[in-house]
Amino acid sequence: MSWIDWLVVAAFLVGISIVGVLFSKRASKNLSEYFVGGRSVPWYLAGTSMLATSFASDTPLHVTRALREGGLPRAWFYWEGIIGGVLVALVFSRLWRRARVLTDNELIEIRYTGKPAAVLRGGLAIFKCFFLEILTMAWITLGMTKIVTTILGLPPTFGLLGLDVPTNAVVVAGLILAALAFSVTSGFWGVVVTDTVEFVVAMTGAVVLAIIAMIKVGGPTGLREGLTRLSPMKEHALDFTPDFSATDTLGLLSFGIYLGVQWWARHESDGSGQRAQRFSACKSEGEAIAAGIWNLSVQWLIRSWPWYLTALASTVLYPTIVDHETVYPLMVHDLLPVGLKGLMVASFFAAFMGTMESHYNMTASYALNDVYKRFVAKQKDQKHYVRVSRLLTAFIATLAGVVALLLPSVMGAFRFKIELVAGIGLILVLRWLWWRVTAITELTALGTSVVTALMLNLVLVAPAGQEANYSALRTLIVVSTSAVLAVLVTLVTRPEPKEHLLAFYRRVRPPKALWGPIAAEAGDVGPTGLGWNTVAQAVLAFIFVCGGMLCLGKLLLGETVQGVVLLVISATSGVIGLRWLFKESKAASQASAEQEARAHEAGAS
Repeated sequence: MSWIDWLVVAAFLVGISIVGVLFSKRASKNLSEYFVGGRSVPWYLAGTSMLATSFASDTPLHVTRALREGGLPRAWFYWEGIIGGVLVALVFSRLWRRARVLTDNELIEIRYTGKPAAVLRGGLAIFKCFFLEILTMAWITLGMTKIVTTILGLPPTFGLLGLDVPTNAVVVAGLILAALAFSVTSGFWGVVVTDTVEFVVAMTGAVVLAIIAMIKVGGPTGLREGLTRLSPMKEHALDFTPDFSATDTLGLLSFGIYLGVQWWARHESDGSGQRAQRFSACKSEGEAIAAGIWNLSVQWLIRSWPWYLTALASTVLYPTIVDHETVYPLMVHDLLPVGLKGLMVASFFAAFMGTMESHYNMTASYALNDVYKRFVAKQKDQKHYVRVSRLLTAFIATLAGVVALLLPSVMGAFRFKIELVAGIGLILVLRWLWWRVTAITELTALGTSVVTALMLNLVLVAPAGQEANYSALRTLIVVSTSAVLAVLVTLVTRPEPKEHLLAFYRRVRPPKALWGPIAAEAGDVGPTGLGWNTVAQAVLAFIFVCGGMLCLGKLLLGETVQGVVLLVISATSGVIGLRWLFKESKAASQASAEQEARAHEAGAS
């Protein structure tokens, strides 16, 4: 890289550092400011922050690997998330905002009670902090390490004081410290503001690289011809649906699992985690819904296609490279001119920093709010808790860096995490919708999921080239086993105390259908905004998002007529659905605002 490129990168890093300093004083006030921005974040910042959080520097790496191995049909591994994304945006966004929690784990003792609830809250927080989140941050750091070493052309080791020092170790340490320095000072407001800047920079870089890559392969026509010659999928590389031969039973099964199971069989199926944190931070319920819709729309209509085009073009430009996860940064190194290369490296840093800041902040919230404050030190002042959260963040970040050096690949870790917690997904959805779900239900589902996934990864090992199909098969077995055991345990154990269920129902106002006896006793708790109309709105939202995503793909790949037809269908569904949704949500949002005001007054008194 030239000095101009380094100047661009330095300007970006200095800019976000200034933002961190500006918000450090506000973040130090109390836990609400530090973790949910005082519940005053506008919808566009919250929604864009969700986008930036899932726009990690590792994402284009595993997307590139997936599409180089399986062509465009392999994108269904990601597209299955549209269904769950619609439900989160339309349903769970408002439920999380009504719950008024600092962390999604805090919901556990609002929904359940007694020792099982305490064990679940503390145990799940520890599991998330010291396994799930560390694993996630580790593969993100591994991805960024591959980017840095590839673009800069760094050797595997370098000499220092007579010793051969692994380059990866030095790069990982530098990345962890850079993201950590910002996150511990700025708090949630600093995170969401810089997330917005980082997302714009990252998207700009992704679009620029996609355009140059498409020019290099000769546009849509050259891409199609090149993929027919060089892709493992040959003439099917640009198909929008998989092509199953009569003997490809496993491929057909895995596709069915993607569409029918995987969108709800995940540990954040109800929008928990970072999305719940951002819904909780919104100014109002209406803004939480708007944030969810903004995130859903931009993620699928705009964000993904630059990666897909670059990944497909890379198959033509670099057909012989075996480590697919290094191809994307290699294209940055080879294709971009001076200045633009610096912008792209800055965009990688933007994606990395945005995601890591959010993970640091959320992981610290679990460790502090659900473990330390709940079980260790209950009566300390707010500034003490903020200081402890910063120390916890530093400790967890260090562990993530160590794990990053041990991981073999980004995609392998990504798939393993999906399998490990697939069994909890159904229960996370049902705890909002069915009054009979208990803390023991969740504990059963989680324990069964983890044990089953670990066993399957030992005995059901995929042969070369079948990793995606075997991962889907293992996911199905994990989900089936966990769901059956969890439901059986639910039916043979006592429900939560009626008084506790009534308090939860009045606070959150979930859909009434499966809350029969509790809903009847609670009486009129105000409009929920959730009913059969929500189902129709969800269908319209799905058509809008899915149609728009396919429309953009068709247009970019030169299939104009089909693209225009899909555009009309998508736009019509979007206009009708959004007008209907926001018109009906006003009454429920007003009821939530009044309920929150009463709760605030009661707390003040």
